[in-house]
Amino acid sequence: MFNTALSDRADSALPRFARSLVEQVRGLAAGEVTASAMTQHYLDAIARDNPRLNIFWHVSAHALADAQAADTRRAQGRALSPFDGIAVAIKDNIDVAGMPCTAGLLHRRETIAEADAFCVQQLRALGLVILGKLSMHEGALGADNDNPHYGACHNPHRFGFTPGGSSGGSAAALAAGLCAASLGTDTMGSVRIPAAYCGVSGFKPSYGQISVRGVVPACFALDHVGVLAHSPDDLALLSPYLFRRDGLDPYQRDYAETNHAGALRLAYLVELDAHGVDPAIAAHQTRLLAALDLPAQPLTLSLNFGANRRAGLLATEADMAITYKSALQAQPESFSPALLAMLQFAQGKSAPELAKCYMQMQNAAHELKRSFDSAGVDVLITPTTPQTAFAFGAPVPANQADLTSMANLAGWPALSIPSGYVDGLPVGVQLIARSGFDRPLLALAQKLGAQIKIWLAKHDL
Repeated sequence: MFNTALSDRADSALPRFARSLVEQVRGLAAGEVTASAMTQHYLDAIARDNPRLNIFWHVSAHALADAQAADTRRAQGRALSPFDGIAVAIKDNIDVAGMPCTAGLLHRRETIAEADAFCVQQLRALGLVILGKLSMHEGALGADNDNPHYGACHNPHRFGFTPGGSSGGSAAALAAGLCAASLGTDTMGSVRIPAAYCGVSGFKPSYGQISVRGVVPACFALDHVGVLAHSPDDLALLSPYLFRRDGLDPYQRDYAETNHAGALRLAYLVELDAHGVDPAIAAHQTRLLAALDLPAQPLTLSLNFGANRRAGLLATEADMAITYKSALQAQPESFSPALLAMLQFAQGKSAPELAKCYMQMQNAAHELKRSFDSAGVDVLITPTTPQTAFAFGAPVPANQADLTSMANLAGWPALSIPSGYVDGLPVGVQLIARSGFDRPLLALAQKLGAQIKIWLAKHDL
């Protein structure tokens, strides 16, 4: 039976340990629960709900044995970390040794990863149990997770509605109570959009903060590995463990000297209607900010959101056309007509046109920094998405990634945390911080998340 507990805005039907990564860590340390019990709970929930929701594309045959091994280590005082035995899941464009890695593409249906991606290696080193691989949009180029080859992934809050994408399965798995945390990828908002649509938390770090080695690329200049979890507290607990140096990743950067020790200066985006934000979401955001009474100043951005998004899209299409050149030549029919058209569109562009695209992206990054510098702020608060989740078959909003993509173009850290409901569907608030301010941003999200939770409970939102 489909688990409707979370879509009814209550998680009382879930065991206490299943509601929070923080609570699982505490429960394991106190001996109140075992890794085996938690993993079995998730496996049972996947078996029950996944046939309807289509969130997991592959479930590990070794998950329970891995959890039992974690219990043995903990009983012997040899736990690998506080997370040892906690079950997580991975987007299907990130390599997990011995498991499929389709990237949502038909021609990769038989691809089995030979080794773990570097980020997955870090999870295993902590003792985390890998439950399996999660649904995603075809090629990670899109944000509704209606995959033409492997089926649509449904939003647990409303069946028949998108969970967002391209990391839709990574957010839906949390909303449905099928894992404690998950990994996704974010090229123009692909972690934060589904986090907002599914009512969970999603973090995209600074560019190169988390290694992308072992991840099927979409756009080398924009790709980020991101973390999704139930709450900002969960994000802040797990994410820094992935900030490990990988000497084999040429895209990784060292942000050790840019961590900010002082109080963050906040701003909020104004003129939301001009950016196509749904009036109900804009009104909700206004009420939220007024209730939180933050020391934040209004900020107007002169960025051309649509043009910047289109530049990022073309860059992604062009990179993917190179990545999949052989498959495009040998098996063009294995790509959906929509994706094939996008990749062929990029192939038809001239070198000057592609150079102009990258200039547009660079200019957008400079303009974002100029705006922050002029206003003297460190963090910008926006709605995560201009709209709530929508039904499969409905037109996909062109501006879906307008508010999220600017953080990718600049390579700045950004996250989405739940901020309530509009018309019965979740919405999120996005925080974008200066480059390298990952840890301060996570700490700020914890503080705001706690305040938002109190506000939502007080007003039954």
